[in-house]
Amino acid sequence: MPKLKPQELETRRKEIVDAARACFLRNGFHRTTTVGGKDEIIAAVIQETANEMVGRFRALIDSAGDIRQAFADISSLFIDTMHDPNIDNLVRLDIEIWAEGLKNAKLYEICKQSWGMRRELMEHFVRRGAESGIYSMPDVDARGLSSLLVATLLGMRIGKVLLKDDFDLNGAIAAMFLVHSGRLTTELPDLNEIMAPVTPGTPAAARRAS
Repeated sequence: MPKLKPQELETRRKEIVDAARACFLRNGFHRTTTVGGKDEIIAAVIQETANEMVGRFRALIDSAGDIRQAFADISSLFIDTMHDPNIDNLVRLDIEIWAEGLKNAKLYEICKQSWGMRRELMEHFVRRGAESGIYSMPDVDARGLSSLLVATLLGMRIGKVLLKDDFDLNGAIAAMFLVHSGRLTTELPDLNEIMAPVTPGTPAAARRAS
């Protein structure tokens, strides 16, 4: 049998990963029994999904004329993704994988890395926005904000699946953009007194007293 070229091997690998992903989405992770080397294949599915999403976001950032246009393009992509008819199946598969990752250290690390890629890209995006004057704070905490944005994305995806019709997706998206743009504000106590310095394991009362 003739040896396959690297490009042919990559094409064959992608075909296998795409077919496995279709099976996982259709039947769920645990109910798919016809896939050989399932742990390796699900790892490849996780990595491929992350690479595709990060690649799409990077392409938008690189092709936009400026960072403000990139914000608009990525916002449109986010809305389209959240309304994708297949998103709920992807989330159900994610939940199965996360649960399995609690028992499988290798799978956990792959999941962590895949979502870490998304957060790092968002952090880079926030830093560029801060440099371009998008945010009122030039020293905005890019890591903290990117962590919040990723957590919001995960929460919306899960809320849509778990709460179904009781989850107002359009309202949640609109509220998120209002908060992010600073147009939705409330009268709160001095947050600097509450939050600074924020150190892991320090109770809020102790921070206020310091």
